[in-house]
Amino acid sequence: MMNRRHTTRRSARRKPVKRKQQSPIKAIKLLIAKRKKAQLTTNGLAELASLDPKNYWRLEHGIARNPGRDTLITLTRALVRYSKMFDESDVDECKRRSETVPLRRLV
Repeated sequence: MMNRRHTTRRSARRKPVKRKQQSPIKAIKLLIAKRKKAQLTTNGLAELASLDPKNYWRLEHGIARNPGRDTLITLTRALVRYSKMFDESDVDECKRRSETVPLRRLV
């Protein structure tokens, strides 16, 4: 008796579906551009958003790659409060770019 290896028909093989997802990196790049346009330093924006400046610096430099959506929205809202160049549509754009980023529960 011959040993048959299990083979699947080509029609039965499924290719993984590639979904185009927004990454948190795109939202961070948007924040960096808007921060520079508002002429704020990393420490200045972090203090406006009541966040630790070291954590925000890590986000901008790619060391911390997975911020929560609430953190991104808090940073964008701080920019809106600080600068008259930005409005709530910028917050909406940040929300859209960070759709796949999970919300973190505050305990």
